[in-house]
Amino acid sequence: MDTKQIGQNIAALRKSNGYTQETLAEKLNISPQAVSKWETGVGLPETSLLVALSDLLHTTIDEIFQLDKPKNNIVDFRNRNLAAPNAKLLNEIPRISRWNPPPGCDMYYSMPAMIAEALCCIEAYEKGESINVPMSVLNNKYYDLMHITGMGYGFLWNDNRQMVEELWQINDFEEMASNAMRYCGRDYLWLKQSNATKDEMRRTLVWSLTNNRPVVTNMCCLEFNIITGYEDNGNMLIGYTHCEECATRQNEYGMFVNPARWDEETEPWILVIGDKIEPSFSDKDTMEYALSVLDKNTGEPNHFHYDAVGDDGLRKWFSACESLEWVQDTFTKGDMYVQALYMNTIYTQKCILSYFKKLAERKDAKINHIVALMTIAIGRIEGERNSLGHLENEPEKYAAACRLHIENLIKHREDMRGWIKEIIELL
Repeated sequence: MDTKQIGQNIAALRKSNGYTQETLAEKLNISPQAVSKWETGVGLPETSLLVALSDLLHTTIDEIFQLDKPKNNIVDFRNRNLAAPNAKLLNEIPRISRWNPPPGCDMYYSMPAMIAEALCCIEAYEKGESINVPMSVLNNKYYDLMHITGMGYGFLWNDNRQMVEELWQINDFEEMASNAMRYCGRDYLWLKQSNATKDEMRRTLVWSLTNNRPVVTNMCCLEFNIITGYEDNGNMLIGYTHCEECATRQNEYGMFVNPARWDEETEPWILVIGDKIEPSFSDKDTMEYALSVLDKNTGEPNHFHYDAVGDDGLRKWFSACESLEWVQDTFTKGDMYVQALYMNTIYTQKCILSYFKKLAERKDAKINHIVALMTIAIGRIEGERNSLGHLENEPEKYAAACRLHIENLIKHREDMRGWIKEIIELL
């Protein structure tokens, strides 16, 4: 008996059904190492597990051990999977986008926003509720994810455009998704060209949407999209994105309709959210991750085309304010200051406060005291920023006030490090 060939057959069937080794092991109440041994040909499944295994893989015991035609088993499964509808649309999902957010939407375009919408819609569906989730529910999930993904702690500088607005580029996408899924207690798949074929990605996306689970991906705009439906068996995708003008066409609900870019050189990925599992990323873990993001500075990997990040990025703003001409040009034209410093310091800090306040309610008075200090500090820097508008007609005073404000933002980031370290000791 060729155990290696049987192992390859099991691995192919597992992947076709959208399971990781961990999720298959959990459903069979065995260790992931046992599944790994089967797939590498080191061992075979116990006889007592064969019926359950064949059911999970949507096949038969005979087919699992059919050594001469393993690939046909995969084809058979995929043919059965074509029973899924040719097209599917979750038309009640709330619209979120960058340029024209709906009333009551506090979510700035980002990966946390897309994951928040997917999670909230899936949770509502599981409860038998409408997936037209209230904006307040989406906002609350988004606030938590701004902390959990670490996106509320980054800072970027781009010397060429003098624009700092794309905080999502400071962290690794897959890492952010992993933090979110493990904290929220969700099984998930992160599929990309290096671990899945084009067809596996397409069919997994079709399976997810057929089961009323929106998908997060980068395939329709090279950044973030929430996929709410598909046409042509998943070769045409429907959803929301920040870049609505990139749509090939829009449907009656205002969603983009674009071809799926499975073969893009930028390596398309999809995040598929599965069933509830035991959370494995704790509050303490999120705090330690927040510290790691606060400490990211120039030279760290995965910063794309940005010249400086973190405290170094803010110091570039600080140094640039020595030039009165630069301050007048940059801080007063096109609402630059609002989009850059405000959105990526004050706004993000206000978002993460929601998580800390809920943490304080769940824990003790000592954490509540620290959160109170955070709240006061964030209110202070916001008030300071708002007061700058009164000085725009006095260039020298305005430049000096801008430098002082940025200096205080740098100090605030150091205070945040201290508060987070205190909370870690209390958890």
